Amino acid sequence: MSKDTSDPERSGSDSSVQRRRFLQGVGATAALAAAGVSVETVAAQSEGELTPIGQLLADMPDNWGRWGEEDELGMLNELGSEEMFRGLQAVVRGGAENIERFTLQTPITGEAVDALVDPEVDFPTTDTGDPAFPGRPPARKDNTADWRNAQSFGGLRFADDRFDSPLYLQGTSHVDALGHGWFADQDTNGDGAVDEADEQLYNGFSAETTATARSYDIPVDGLVDADDDGTDEVGDVSETYGLARADITNAANAGIQGRAVLLDVGREMGDEENGWLPLNEPITLQDLQDTAEAQGVEIQERDILLIRTGGIERVRDPEAPWHAQAEPGLKYSDEMVEFVADMDIPYIAADNVPVEKVQHEVTEDDLNDGREELAGTYVLPLHGAFLRNLGVTLNELLDLSDLAAACAEDGIYTFLFTAAPLNIENGTGAPVNPVVTKATAVQDGDGDDGDDDGTETGTGTETETETQMETDTETMGEPADTTTEAETTGAGSSGFGVGSGLAALAGLAGAKAFEEHTNDE
Repeated sequence: MSKDTSDPERSGSDSSVQRRRFLQGVGATAALAAAGVSVETVAAQSEGELTPIGQLLADMPDNWGRWGEEDELGMLNELGSEEMFRGLQAVVRGGAENIERFTLQTPITGEAVDALVDPEVDFPTTDTGDPAFPGRPPARKDNTADWRNAQSFGGLRFADDRFDSPLYLQGTSHVDALGHGWFADQDTNGDGAVDEADEQLYNGFSAETTATARSYDIPVDGLVDADDDGTDEVGDVSETYGLARADITNAANAGIQGRAVLLDVGREMGDEENGWLPLNEPITLQDLQDTAEAQGVEIQERDILLIRTGGIERVRDPEAPWHAQAEPGLKYSDEMVEFVADMDIPYIAADNVPVEKVQHEVTEDDLNDGREELAGTYVLPLHGAFLRNLGVTLNELLDLSDLAAACAEDGIYTFLFTAAPLNIENGTGAPVNPVVTKATAVQDGDGDDGDDDGTETGTGTETETETQMETDTETMGEPADTTTEAETTGAGSSGFGVGSGLAALAGLAGAKAFEEHTNDE
């Protein structure tokens, strides 16, 4: 991958704190501190075990400069009128009386999974609570005013509240900013030097912009790191640091809306009782293809993709083992990345912590001809391929259980997806509660007024019904969708596919050991 680094603002950094900044930028430092392990120790232990990600992605497609050198929105640029219209088409296929609404945020209960907050407890755990990546404790709110102490204003009283523990912007259902992750300490050309491009975010912005200071005229009480060692104290907050480029405000200001497809891999390939994938299970491109074929659904260009593994249901079950870093997820392959790039997929969401499998064993079979020497063990390579290189927005920790049950019942897996993360300046991500608007199937004689409105009759696949709706110009009052076969990938075709923070490296050994244990069983 050849990048222009002539602009100092867009150039890399070769400072002595590269490794620390890398881990901070992708959310691992807090996890290491919670585990009592220094960044330097973990990095040293990992050298020789993990393969640098930069060399794997150096020759893979990217979208840097595609929408201009100053672009910070990435693939969300491709969600326009046509994409929203296709989402509306999916909604009205069942008629005015047959539309459902689903919200997808995992509730913030404040309940803690023991292994996430207690260094004496090991994964896997059957304790239940709010799922999060290690190092991010659950957010807990409390009242500042209620019936016990509420003041009266002309007879009006009210309750008020606040978060009394840190609300990590990526500690619940959230959207990653494109500046959330990057590479560091990579030597992709073998000359023994760190490549300049490694310390660059999406579109070539310098990683130094993730530590941009912001001063406030009026300080407020808050948590401050008085000794710069990760130990928080209560004090005046008058200066903070954050992303000056590719922060979450770009997605928040733009909004996210378009046609979405649910790929319920858990229900199609998991256990029959629960519809969950087992821990450590990788989801390959072939798995996605088989799932889509079973569902009778097509993936079109610029579709939003939702991937269900059963992760949220698992972490809520007190009898099911859960491991934050051993969750099933998407597996890297060159074909996976090329498909997402070729199909202009703007947004990928999942019901697990990282969307992808945290630790990848990339084999020669996962790589194109001539790249076999890149086989090895990688950490979150799809974050690098999607966020940093292609500008694909990732959405993690969604609750897809109710939506998936409805889709399984009526066979309709396409819908209108609408979301906007909290608009937080300089944020690396933000909580989000997406809304899905979905058609429901109608059986013959059940609410059918006799009009040919594309209503599902329960006899045929979703693809057939959607095609009928799209050709019925009376349904939307618009010309039929003229998407060609070359622009649409269907079940059984050759180019099928989809497709936080970087893994807390301190826990990778435990995840690997658990994987080997489960494989032995």
